[in-house]
This record gives sequence, structure tokens and C-alpha cells, in this order.
Amino acid sequence: MGFLDPASDGGLARLMEACECRELDRGETLFLEGDPAERFFVVEEGWVKVYKDRDERRLVLHLEGPGSPLAEVAVFLEEPRYPASAEAATPARVLAVPASGLHVLMEAEPAVARGVVRYLARRQRALIRLLGKLAFQDVLERLVGYLVERLEAEGQGFELPTNAELAALLGTVPEIVSRKLWKLYREGLIELDGRKVVVTEPAYLLAKFLPRRR
Repeated sequence: MGFLDPASDGGLARLMEACECRELDRGETLFLEGDPAERFFVVEEGWVKVYKDRDERRLVLHLEGPGSPLAEVAVFLEEPRYPASAEAATPARVLAVPASGLHVLMEAEPAVARGVVRYLARRQRALIRLLGKLAFQDVLERLVGYLVERLEAEGQGFELPTNAELAALLGTVPEIVSRKLWKLYREGLIELDGRKVVVTEPAYLLAKFLPRRR
């Protein structure tokens, strides 16, 4: 579980005994904004989207896949409540970890506490990088970066979120996402089967759109 790697076998075993495995259907709610944050979650299979609803509009904040935690920051707030909602973007399985058990483990094992601090620092660094992408990259560059990252993490044939969800992740609107995907498809740089994607020329994409990343 990443930041729990420093835990002793005994401490981690006690925490795992208190965990609950949940199976989610596509569209099933995991938690709602404002609910008490009594647990955080780790995605074991599938994808979960975190979002906010305002005035009949939905803003997707991020998507998390296998190995990623959810609501891990919320459990450390002074008044722990979920700052956003989450639901399964695909059929998913998540591990629900009680916040109280994590707090006890951190107090008993300082190495775990240091691991949590390091993990949260990495998350902050990732957020700063995301802000940099929004400021300095155009939509096509951000889309190419997203496709390459998914390819590296999952291999060929990964499934895209909806254009609305992808637009929210890239800081744009669905119509532009559709046009950019069509451009890559028309140029033979990707293949599409429904929402499944094969990136045919990842090295070329990086060289053309993201040369600094190579």
C-alpha cells in the first residue's frame, strides 16, 4: 500500500484484519462529499473517479486505478470529511482501510508515520506538476502525455474514460477532446475500438509532442 511499506509484519497484519474488500459495479458510489471520512481506500482492480457536483454539473477531479489510494488525505483532517465524492468508473474492487487503525499504527511505528509524510509530499509534487501541464502545455500535448502514461502503466488496449471525464482531467471541454482524439486516429498514431486504445507510435508521439519527456 505504498506508504505502509515500512510497517512491521505484525502491525500491518493487524491493520489488514480490520480492512474490508468491496466490489463495485460501474456507477456505484463509494463515498459522498461531506460524509465522515472514517476510511480511506485502495483500488485493487478497475477505475474509480473522484468528482464534485455543483448546480447540476459534474466536475471530474481525477481517476484512480489499481494500486492507488483514495481519500488518504481526508482521514488526517481536523474534522475528517470527504472533500469530494467517488464512484466506480468501471467495475472495480477496493480495499476499505479504517482510519483509526492507520492512526494507531502510525503512533506505534514511527517509520510508518515517516512513510505517510513522504507519500503526501509526493502527491503534492504531482499536483504541482499537473498545474504546470495546465499552464504550459496545450490540450493535444496533455492528451498525448495522458495516453503515454496509461500505456506505460497498463500496456496496449487500455480503456479511455468518457470524453467528458477525459476533458475534466485535461482541463478542457469534451468537444476538443473528441477533435484531438480524431486527429491522432486520422494520422494513424492511435487505433480505437470503442473506448479501447492502441498507441501505434508512442516513440513518435513523444518526439513530436513531448520532446522534453524523452
